[in-house]
Amino acid sequence: MIDILLTNDDGYSSIGFYPLLRELRRRYTVCGIAPDTQRSWVGKSLTAHADIEFEKVAVEGLPVFAVNGTPADCVQVGLFHVLDQKPMMAVSGINIGENVGRSLILSSGTVGAAMEAAIDGIRSVAFSLYIPPEYEEEIDFFDAENFHIFQRAAMIACKIVDILMRPGVISSFDLISVNIPFEAGTDTEYEITVPFKNAYGQVFHRSGTAYRMRSPLVSFENAAAGTDIHALAQGKVSVSPISLDLVVPQSTMRILDEQLREHW
Repeated sequence: MIDILLTNDDGYSSIGFYPLLRELRRRYTVCGIAPDTQRSWVGKSLTAHADIEFEKVAVEGLPVFAVNGTPADCVQVGLFHVLDQKPMMAVSGINIGENVGRSLILSSGTVGAAMEAAIDGIRSVAFSLYIPPEYEEEIDFFDAENFHIFQRAAMIACKIVDILMRPGVISSFDLISVNIPFEAGTDTEYEITVPFKNAYGQVFHRSGTAYRMRSPLVSFENAAAGTDIHALAQGKVSVSPISLDLVVPQSTMRILDEQLREHW
Protein backbone atom coordinates (compact mmCIF):
# COMPACT_ATOMS: atom_id res chain seq x y z
CA MET A 1 0.00 0.00 0.00
CA ILE A 2 1.20 3.51 -0.83
CA ASP A 3 1.32 5.76 2.22
CA ILE A 4 1.28 9.14 0.46
CA LEU A 5 0.12 10.53 -2.87
CA LEU A 6 2.30 13.57 -3.54
CA THR A 7 1.44 16.26 -6.08
CA ASN A 8 1.75 20.02 -6.61
CA ASP A 9 0.73 22.75 -9.05
CA ASP A 10 4.12 24.09 -10.16
CA GLY A 11 5.03 20.91 -12.01
CA TYR A 12 7.22 17.95 -11.14
CA SER A 13 10.36 19.87 -12.17
CA SER A 14 9.83 22.76 -9.74
CA ILE A 15 12.34 23.07 -6.92
CA GLY A 16 9.58 22.71 -4.32
CA PHE A 17 8.64 19.19 -5.41
CA TYR A 18 11.79 17.09 -5.20
CA PRO A 19 12.97 18.12 -1.69
CA LEU A 20 9.56 17.13 -0.28
CA LEU A 21 9.50 13.91 -2.31
CA ARG A 22 12.95 13.00 -0.98
CA GLU A 23 12.13 13.80 2.64
CA LEU A 24 8.85 11.89 2.61
CA ARG A 25 10.48 8.85 1.01
CA ARG A 26 12.82 8.56 3.97
CA ARG A 27 9.84 7.42 6.07
CA TYR A 28 7.00 6.49 3.73
CA THR A 29 6.12 4.86 0.46
CA VAL A 30 5.28 7.74 -1.87
CA CYS A 31 3.65 7.99 -5.29
CA GLY A 32 4.67 11.26 -6.90
CA ILE A 33 2.30 12.48 -9.59
CA ALA A 34 2.34 16.10 -10.72
CA PRO A 35 1.62 18.30 -13.73
CA ASP A 36 4.10 18.15 -16.58
CA THR A 37 4.33 21.95 -16.50
CA GLN A 38 3.34 24.79 -14.22
CA ARG A 39 -0.41 24.85 -13.53
CA SER A 40 -0.78 27.60 -10.96
CA TRP A 41 -4.03 29.50 -10.35
CA VAL A 42 -6.29 26.70 -11.58
CA GLY A 43 -7.89 25.89 -8.23
CA LYS A 44 -9.66 22.54 -8.14
CA SER A 45 -10.52 22.51 -11.83
CA LEU A 46 -10.69 19.26 -13.77
CA THR A 47 -9.96 18.94 -17.48
CA ALA A 48 -13.27 18.34 -19.25
CA HIS A 49 -12.65 18.97 -22.95
CA ALA A 50 -9.24 17.48 -23.65
CA ASP A 51 -7.55 14.11 -23.31
CA ILE A 52 -5.49 13.42 -20.21
CA GLU A 53 -2.25 11.50 -20.62
CA PHE A 54 0.53 10.65 -18.19
CA GLU A 55 3.98 9.13 -18.35
CA LYS A 56 6.62 7.96 -15.93
CA VAL A 57 9.61 10.29 -15.64
CA ALA A 58 12.44 10.68 -13.14
CA VAL A 59 13.41 13.51 -10.83
CA GLU A 60 16.97 13.12 -9.58
CA GLY A 61 16.64 9.40 -10.12
CA LEU A 62 13.28 9.07 -8.33
CA PRO A 63 10.37 7.88 -10.50
CA VAL A 64 7.27 10.08 -10.67
CA PHE A 65 4.33 10.46 -13.02
CA ALA A 66 3.90 13.56 -15.17
CA VAL A 67 0.34 14.48 -16.18
CA ASN A 68 -0.69 16.91 -18.93
CA GLY A 69 -3.45 18.29 -16.72
CA THR A 70 -4.33 20.18 -13.59
CA PRO A 71 -3.29 19.31 -10.03
CA ALA A 72 -6.79 17.94 -9.38
CA ASP A 73 -6.42 15.84 -12.55
CA CYS A 74 -3.22 14.43 -11.05
CA VAL A 75 -5.10 13.36 -7.93
CA GLN A 76 -7.82 11.72 -10.02
CA VAL A 77 -5.28 9.90 -12.18
CA GLY A 78 -3.29 8.83 -9.14
CA LEU A 79 -6.27 7.54 -7.17
CA PHE A 80 -8.05 5.70 -9.95
CA HIS A 81 -5.48 4.85 -12.62
CA VAL A 82 -2.11 4.47 -10.90
CA LEU A 83 -2.70 3.22 -7.36
CA ASP A 84 -4.43 -0.03 -6.50
CA GLN A 85 -5.60 1.29 -3.12
CA LYS A 86 -6.26 4.69 -1.67
CA PRO A 87 -3.23 6.19 0.10
CA MET A 88 -3.25 7.05 3.77
CA MET A 89 -2.70 10.73 2.96
CA ALA A 90 -2.47 13.17 0.06
CA VAL A 91 0.23 15.83 0.23
CA SER A 92 0.40 18.79 -2.15
CA GLY A 93 3.36 21.13 -2.53
CA ILE A 94 5.61 22.69 -1.76
CA ASN A 95 4.05 25.65 -3.54
CA ILE A 96 6.27 28.45 -4.79
CA GLY A 97 4.79 31.31 -2.76
CA GLU A 98 2.23 31.65 -0.01
CA ASN A 99 -1.42 30.62 -0.20
CA VAL A 100 -2.96 32.76 2.52
CA GLY A 101 -6.47 34.19 2.68
CA ARG A 102 -9.62 32.80 1.17
CA SER A 103 -8.99 34.30 -2.29
CA LEU A 104 -5.61 32.62 -2.79
CA ILE A 105 -6.73 29.39 -1.13
CA LEU A 106 -9.71 29.04 -3.46
CA SER A 107 -7.59 29.78 -6.54
CA SER A 108 -4.53 27.76 -5.63
CA GLY A 109 -3.87 24.62 -7.63
CA THR A 110 -1.80 23.33 -4.72
CA VAL A 111 -4.72 23.63 -2.31
CA GLY A 112 -7.11 22.53 -5.06
CA ALA A 113 -5.30 19.20 -5.36
CA ALA A 114 -5.66 18.67 -1.61
CA MET A 115 -9.37 19.53 -1.90
CA GLU A 116 -9.81 16.96 -4.66
CA ALA A 117 -8.27 14.26 -2.49
CA ALA A 118 -10.32 15.36 0.53
CA ILE A 119 -13.53 15.00 -1.47
CA ASP A 120 -12.61 11.34 -1.92
CA GLY A 121 -12.22 10.98 1.84
CA ILE A 122 -8.43 11.16 2.02
CA ARG A 123 -6.79 13.21 4.72
CA SER A 124 -4.95 15.95 2.87
CA VAL A 125 -2.47 18.72 3.51
CA ALA A 126 -1.16 21.48 1.25
CA PHE A 127 2.20 23.16 1.87
CA SER A 128 3.25 26.58 0.60
CA LEU A 129 6.50 28.51 1.13
CA TYR A 130 6.47 32.29 1.34
CA ILE A 131 9.03 33.81 -1.03
CA PRO A 132 10.13 37.37 -0.14
CA PRO A 133 9.68 39.76 -3.09
CA GLU A 134 13.40 40.50 -3.27
CA TYR A 135 14.08 36.83 -4.08
CA GLU A 136 11.32 36.27 -6.62
CA GLU A 137 13.30 37.70 -9.55
CA GLU A 138 16.62 36.19 -8.45
CA ILE A 139 15.68 32.54 -8.05
CA ASP A 140 15.19 30.11 -10.91
CA PHE A 141 12.44 27.96 -9.43
CA PHE A 142 13.00 25.22 -12.02
CA ASP A 143 16.77 24.78 -11.63
CA ALA A 144 17.77 21.64 -9.72
CA GLU A 145 20.75 23.51 -8.28
CA ASN A 146 18.24 25.46 -6.16
CA PHE A 147 16.62 22.46 -4.46
CA HIS A 148 18.35 23.49 -1.24
CA ILE A 149 16.15 26.60 -0.99
CA PHE A 150 13.18 24.38 -0.17
CA GLN A 151 15.02 21.91 2.05
CA ARG A 152 14.06 23.44 5.40
CA ALA A 153 10.43 23.77 4.30
CA ALA A 154 10.46 20.11 3.22
CA MET A 155 11.69 19.09 6.67
CA ILE A 156 8.92 21.13 8.32
CA ALA A 157 6.34 19.58 6.01
CA CYS A 158 7.59 16.09 6.80
CA LYS A 159 7.43 16.86 10.54
CA ILE A 160 3.78 17.86 10.19
CA VAL A 161 3.00 14.78 8.10
CA ASP A 162 4.61 12.61 10.78
CA ILE A 163 2.31 14.11 13.40
CA LEU A 164 -0.80 13.75 11.25
CA MET A 165 0.08 10.12 10.55
CA ARG A 166 0.07 9.23 14.24
CA PRO A 167 -2.88 7.07 15.38
CA GLY A 168 -5.66 8.99 17.07
CA VAL A 169 -4.76 12.43 15.70
CA ILE A 170 -7.90 14.54 15.26
CA SER A 171 -9.42 14.22 11.81
CA SER A 172 -12.54 16.40 11.98
CA PHE A 173 -11.35 18.54 9.08
CA ASP A 174 -11.09 17.92 5.36
CA LEU A 175 -7.66 19.33 4.72
CA ILE A 176 -4.99 21.58 6.17
CA SER A 177 -3.33 24.52 4.44
CA VAL A 178 0.18 25.16 5.79
CA ASN A 179 2.13 28.32 5.01
CA ILE A 180 5.82 28.34 5.88
CA PRO A 181 8.00 31.45 6.39
CA PHE A 182 11.01 31.61 4.08
CA GLU A 183 13.58 31.39 6.88
CA ALA A 184 11.68 28.87 9.02
CA GLY A 185 13.25 25.72 10.42
CA THR A 186 11.91 22.67 12.21
CA ASP A 187 12.07 24.52 15.53
CA THR A 188 10.06 27.50 14.28
CA GLU A 189 6.88 28.16 16.25
CA TYR A 190 3.57 27.27 14.62
CA GLU A 191 0.07 28.71 15.08
CA ILE A 192 -3.36 27.24 14.35
CA THR A 193 -5.04 29.86 12.15
CA VAL A 194 -8.03 30.71 10.01
CA PRO A 195 -7.80 32.12 6.46
CA PHE A 196 -8.14 35.88 6.49
CA LYS A 197 -10.98 37.33 4.45
CA ASN A 198 -9.39 39.19 1.61
CA ALA A 199 -10.33 40.27 -1.88
CA TYR A 200 -8.09 40.25 -4.95
CA GLY A 201 -8.97 43.65 -6.21
CA GLN A 202 -7.98 44.05 -9.85
CA VAL A 203 -6.07 41.09 -11.32
CA PHE A 204 -6.40 41.70 -15.08
CA HIS A 205 -4.44 44.59 -16.55
CA ARG A 206 -4.32 45.98 -20.06
CA SER A 207 -1.49 44.68 -22.23
CA GLY A 208 -1.82 46.27 -25.65
CA THR A 209 -5.33 45.48 -26.85
CA ALA A 210 -5.79 42.58 -24.43
CA TYR A 211 -5.81 42.03 -20.69
CA ARG A 212 -3.31 39.92 -18.82
CA MET A 213 -3.41 38.56 -15.29
CA ARG A 214 -0.98 39.99 -12.77
CA SER A 215 -0.74 38.16 -9.46
CA PRO A 216 -2.10 40.41 -6.72
CA LEU A 217 0.25 41.48 -3.98
CA VAL A 218 -0.56 40.26 -0.49
CA SER A 219 -0.33 42.96 2.16
CA PHE A 220 0.88 41.93 5.60
CA GLU A 221 -0.14 45.23 7.16
CA ASN A 222 -3.01 45.35 9.69
CA ALA A 223 -3.50 41.59 9.53
CA ALA A 224 -5.97 40.37 12.14
CA ALA A 225 -4.58 38.19 14.91
CA GLY A 226 -5.41 34.52 14.50
CA THR A 227 -5.30 34.60 10.70
CA ASP A 228 -2.88 32.78 8.44
CA ILE A 229 -1.33 35.97 7.11
CA HIS A 230 -0.79 37.36 10.61
CA ALA A 231 1.03 34.21 11.70
CA LEU A 232 3.20 34.34 8.57
CA ALA A 233 3.99 38.01 9.23
CA GLN A 234 5.08 37.03 12.75
CA GLY A 235 7.47 34.44 11.36
CA LYS A 236 5.32 31.50 12.45
CA VAL A 237 4.25 28.45 10.48
CA SER A 238 0.54 28.93 9.77
CA VAL A 239 -1.59 25.78 10.07
CA SER A 240 -5.17 26.29 8.86
CA PRO A 241 -7.62 23.37 9.10
CA ILE A 242 -10.28 23.70 6.41
CA SER A 243 -13.75 22.20 6.02
CA LEU A 244 -15.42 21.63 2.66
CA ASP A 245 -18.92 21.49 4.13
CA LEU A 246 -19.91 24.73 2.34
CA VAL A 247 -22.61 25.43 4.92
CA VAL A 248 -23.54 28.36 7.14
CA PRO A 249 -24.72 28.21 10.77
CA GLN A 250 -28.28 27.03 11.42
CA SER A 251 -29.12 30.47 12.83
CA THR A 252 -28.26 32.08 9.48
CA MET A 253 -30.38 29.53 7.64
CA ARG A 254 -33.35 30.25 9.91
CA ILE A 255 -33.09 34.01 9.40
CA LEU A 256 -32.88 33.60 5.62
CA ASP A 257 -35.85 31.25 5.70
CA GLU A 258 -37.89 33.80 7.67
CA GLN A 259 -37.00 36.59 5.23
CA LEU A 260 -37.85 34.49 2.20
CA ARG A 261 -41.09 33.29 3.77
CA GLU A 262 -42.14 36.86 4.53
CA HIS A 263 -41.72 38.06 0.95
CA TRP A 264 -42.24 34.89 -1.12
